Amino acid sequence: MSQTVVELHWFPKYSDRFLTAASSEINLYQVKNDLIDNVEKSNINLDISKSTTATLIASESRYQFVRTVAPSYHGGGEINFAAGLPNGKVALCNFVAENNVEFTPRISRACTCIAWSELELNFLAMGHDRNRSDNCITIWDTERGVPNQSSIVSLIGLSETAHSVCWDKTFPQVLIAGMSHKYIKMMDLRQNPIITTVANTRTVNGVCVAPNGRYMASYVENIINLWDLRSLEKPISQIQMQKSISQLSWCPTRSSVLSTLQRDSPLINLIDLHWPGSEMDGGEPHSVKRFVSPFQTTASTLMTSRVPSMAYLSWHPYDLERMLALSSVGNICDYRIPQRVAVSWDNNNNLFGNNGNDLRQFATPTRSSTPTDSLNQWNIDNSEEDIAETMQHRALKNYGLMAELQRNGDLVEKNDGLQSVWRMLGHMVKEDNKQGLKEILGVNNALDGPPMSQSEPVNTKWVDFSMCSGLVVYRSEQRDIAQLLCGWTFEREKETSFGAFLDELCAKREYTRAALLACFHFRVRLAIDILGRGADQASDPSSLLRVAAIALSGFSAERSELWRKQCGAARTQIDDPYLRCMFSFLAYEKDGFETVTNETQISLSDRMAFACNFLSDVKLAEYTKGMVANCIEMGDLNGLLLTGATNDGISLLQSHLDRTEDVQTVALIAARFLTSELLANYRVQYWIATYRDMLDVWGLWEQRSQLDITLGSIRSPPRSSRSVFLLCNFCGKNVSMALQEDARLRGNATTMHKLSSCPHCRKPLPRCALCLLHMGTTMGAISQSQAIHGQIGWQSKPFSKWFSWCQTCRHGGHTEHLTEWFNQNTECPVTSCNCKCFAKDLPMPQFPRDKDSVS
Repeated sequence: MSQTVVELHWFPKYSDRFLTAASSEINLYQVKNDLIDNVEKSNINLDISKSTTATLIASESRYQFVRTVAPSYHGGGEINFAAGLPNGKVALCNFVAENNVEFTPRISRACTCIAWSELELNFLAMGHDRNRSDNCITIWDTERGVPNQSSIVSLIGLSETAHSVCWDKTFPQVLIAGMSHKYIKMMDLRQNPIITTVANTRTVNGVCVAPNGRYMASYVENIINLWDLRSLEKPISQIQMQKSISQLSWCPTRSSVLSTLQRDSPLINLIDLHWPGSEMDGGEPHSVKRFVSPFQTTASTLMTSRVPSMAYLSWHPYDLERMLALSSVGNICDYRIPQRVAVSWDNNNNLFGNNGNDLRQFATPTRSSTPTDSLNQWNIDNSEEDIAETMQHRALKNYGLMAELQRNGDLVEKNDGLQSVWRMLGHMVKEDNKQGLKEILGVNNALDGPPMSQSEPVNTKWVDFSMCSGLVVYRSEQRDIAQLLCGWTFEREKETSFGAFLDELCAKREYTRAALLACFHFRVRLAIDILGRGADQASDPSSLLRVAAIALSGFSAERSELWRKQCGAARTQIDDPYLRCMFSFLAYEKDGFETVTNETQISLSDRMAFACNFLSDVKLAEYTKGMVANCIEMGDLNGLLLTGATNDGISLLQSHLDRTEDVQTVALIAARFLTSELLANYRVQYWIATYRDMLDVWGLWEQRSQLDITLGSIRSPPRSSRSVFLLCNFCGKNVSMALQEDARLRGNATTMHKLSSCPHCRKPLPRCALCLLHMGTTMGAISQSQAIHGQIGWQSKPFSKWFSWCQTCRHGGHTEHLTEWFNQNTECPVTSCNCKCFAKDLPMPQFPRDKDSVS
């Protein structure tokens, strides 16, 4: 090129033409998609990319020192642009006319900015430097020809400076301008006088409007402000760059991409804006910065001063993420920005991503049975199904909605843990006990809390070794209930019940568990028979059941040192946890059952039932607390057996969700197991709402309705109204409400009041046979503590102030007075009544006499 280009622009209505502006030359180029071979590169032919060439087709050289240019939005073969000059003139050029139309300001000064209207194509806004006698912004209707009184639409900003101007993209004849280093004005030219909205700010440079017409950007130095044009009170976001900004512009095809150039930088800074909701909702966007380099640069060249910096850029009006880039030495590059692809999975496990402005679904490979090297490196099993896909498959089977809770476990494939959880919950609901073992046993977390119920130690002998000493077991009603809840549903004292329970386990081929329970109940020979039966039924010749039966036959109540030593050595080599636990129990020493209670491969219910049988009260409380804490930490849903439907149960469900992301199971267990009070917990409400949304996305309307019906059926039990009322002996109407209202109106009164008659029939109320006061009369002054109780109604009076009647003679009075009377007398205090009232009832308690009470 003969001169260094300082500015370039794509023509808005022509996708293959752009113009360049040098100090004294404006050129029009046409872009072609094929390279010209064997042609000398010059100002006429430019290779601007690997696949495109720019050819000079017109030139305008009549103006010197062009400061700014702006191509118009006219189409239909017209090539028009405006050029701003240092003396303030603005020329309209079309590369054809011999005489261009020019605007000359009244007072000569530099033209700072020009902008064509996208809606009113003939409107041109021109900005100038400050002059105290002239306006800084002129609106010219170019269709009316030479600038005169008729073609100048508006004059704005007397004695001010215009730094940047742009037109609104939604409303015609609405101009936005950054002025005088201190504010941005949005002016509606359709009104007379002009309606102006002002935003006080220093970011008055580079004012530009987003393609959707809703947002605006401006800058000063290295600060960018984003504005919502619906409210210019303050910017919705502020972005700080590293260096001073030289150019700011929106991508014309995307309202979420903003580009900036920084001084002395070879990079283009792109800012991706993301709104938390919809762009229509407004609010502060989240911004992500990225950098691109149109001209080839490396890490080493970036550290030197030889790298040309970016001078100007122009977005292509239609082609997505394509731009012309201009370097400080005048090189031009037709550059396509690498797309920032965003991908996401939907709730149906389909992978979607953006392809330009389009959303497309990507083909996902089928699950391979052979893991890749990267999966092996990170120890990831790619055969596991995604949890969302698993939840959808379960939902199709009505998982969690079966009437019998234990049947939901049958719908869970390849997950023994969830199967046992649903069976356990079904058993707890069947037993009508959702408290959990912690509450049943009375275990309190507080150090100074009430102790658990005391159990009775019982020395139990081995059934097959009656002459030898046995073990100490602990018995209490609470422990029996806990063992029943753990699944030990047999009656301990009945041999037939226990045998039937073990036979049921054998029918399920759980021989080792049956043998373990037999040993827990001191029946070693029965355990040997069970293991032998299992060995006969075993299809695997390598089964250890026969060997275990032989080893167990050597057991004696004395437990010789050699036998215990061999059990301890073999324990680590036994794979079956029930056999391992059985020999640990039989070889115990000094009440040490830690090897049994800490055997994690044994079900939690069996371990807790064992602990209820063999651990003392203190050790059982410590073990229960430890297991509750461990289950909550590990998210083990079997811990619901311990916590029950409590706040600890909610914490356990939350921990399971955090570990597995299985919101389906957590929400369904909460809906089917928790009480109505716990369902109001904010975490539970979030789980259920999330699962509802998932069912809606999957289109499983029947399952969603069944869940809603289940939740709707859970209601708080209705408060039972008072069923005992005090009735008048004459009219039979309720007197209690009148007494309660009278007590409420009295409040804290200290004087004596009377309600001596029925409020309905005015007949006298019963009198105390000793003090002769009517029922409902205040008994003198009341104490401070009694006054507090009196504020909430007459029912809160101490029991000693209540009325009581003999069910034989029907005489009565205040309970306190009657107690004092019958402490010294045996007959009724009413004259001529010989009824021995006190002898017809249990002895009355002794009530402390109030000093101020009136007897």
